[in-house]
Amino acid sequence: MTSSTARQMGRYEMLFRIASGGMAEVWAARVRGEAGFQKLVAIKRMLPNLAEDEDFVSMFLDEARVAANITSPNVVQTLDLGRDDEGALYIVMELVVGVTLGRVLKAAAKARRVVPLSMGTELLAQAAHGLHDAHEASTPLGEHLEIVHRDISPQNILLGVDGRVRITDFGVAKAVMRITQTDAGRIKGKFAYCSPEQLTSPTLDRRSDVFSLGIVAWETLCGQRLFSADHPLETMKRVQEMPIPAVTQIRTRVPEKVSDVVAWALERDPDKRPDTAAIFGDALRDATRETEALPDARALSVFVKAAGGKTLQKMRQNIQETLTSGSLPYVTESQEAQLPTPSHSSVVSRSGMTGDSAAGVLSLLEERSSTQTGDDDAPTVARASRLSLEPALPTPAPPQRKHTALLIASAVVLLVAGLVAGVMIFSKPSTTRVVPAQAPATAPPSEPVAAPLPTTTPTPDVAEVPTNTAAAAVVTA
Repeated sequence: MTSSTARQMGRYEMLFRIASGGMAEVWAARVRGEAGFQKLVAIKRMLPNLAEDEDFVSMFLDEARVAANITSPNVVQTLDLGRDDEGALYIVMELVVGVTLGRVLKAAAKARRVVPLSMGTELLAQAAHGLHDAHEASTPLGEHLEIVHRDISPQNILLGVDGRVRITDFGVAKAVMRITQTDAGRIKGKFAYCSPEQLTSPTLDRRSDVFSLGIVAWETLCGQRLFSADHPLETMKRVQEMPIPAVTQIRTRVPEKVSDVVAWALERDPDKRPDTAAIFGDALRDATRETEALPDARALSVFVKAAGGKTLQKMRQNIQETLTSGSLPYVTESQEAQLPTPSHSSVVSRSGMTGDSAAGVLSLLEERSSTQTGDDDAPTVARASRLSLEPALPTPAPPQRKHTALLIASAVVLLVAGLVAGVMIFSKPSTTRVVPAQAPATAPPSEPVAAPLPTTTPTPDVAEVPTNTAAAAVVTA
């Protein structure tokens, strides 16, 4: 298959790869119709080598069946299900142009910033309403599906450039209509975002997802991880036993009422949590409105475009070319690196973004206060609760680092020059008389000593490792 040959998957024309993982890949695709009609979609395709795995096939089918019954502006819509020529299943979904909340939080952490309060609570509130719609979903005959997502995390919350937030990836969701059943003792979902009952009980209800969204809310507002640890068993222990600091202990400028709402969702007893995700989302909005106005869709759009960086710009350009030219060659995996990229500065900022995108997101993120740096107050909170919370943010490089580097470089140059000069002097044939043995020897010139290299502190990993998705992945693979 060449780049000039468009690949067809059923009636869908594959355009370019969005994300790729160990079990599936996501593509931007197009379906054509009469009178020049065309619609762009996202296709999540099972990898062909898994087509014979009955468990995975059943889980893939379950995801399509469950998601197809959810109708919500805050949930990625599932449109179709099919099988390609290689026998691999694929799900056709709404194409969301945007970034994951996980990418935004990771970029903010690298830049030592936090998401503004009103922006963060509005993003979380929309996610909460999408989750509520999933919980309320029913069959066309009105039978309640009793869906529990079980994998709510920043990587499964999409922020669209249209100013809307969407929940995605119901691959491990629990619902009445599912064919596959979770094996005894097998936990599905990310440990750092599981509810306590998800780790111990096979019986879950919607309040488990409320707890998971509470974790996401805490991390979004605090700018650091809550339960994550180096070992899964330690993470699970933290979820079940660790005293949870109030948001105001980490970020003092957050109003007490907002902090209390997050703490409400993080109650380990399900009976003490909000009964529904919608109640939690509305409570977040109400608590925030007492101090500041919430952003509208246009403000959210500006924020997402700035946070998307180079990857989002590339995706938007590919889509624009598709819409204007009417065609975009199928791109193989080896050609992905050569996809057209918009021109911009190649200077990389601390946020890991390039050019104007980095400046844009930095201007939209609040600078952390002294209690958020992890240098003073965060360790105090950890000691008080006898916990080892992850560092909130990496320590920035000292201002004199560039000058130190220049001094070191100069010293190295002098050292090399001295060695070269010495070799030339001693290797040159002598034309002078031999110095008598009794004459005092001349001491060789001293060599310049290079300044010691500065030591650096390893930067802690403050973000959940995504499941092989690009930063602006539309749907997790």
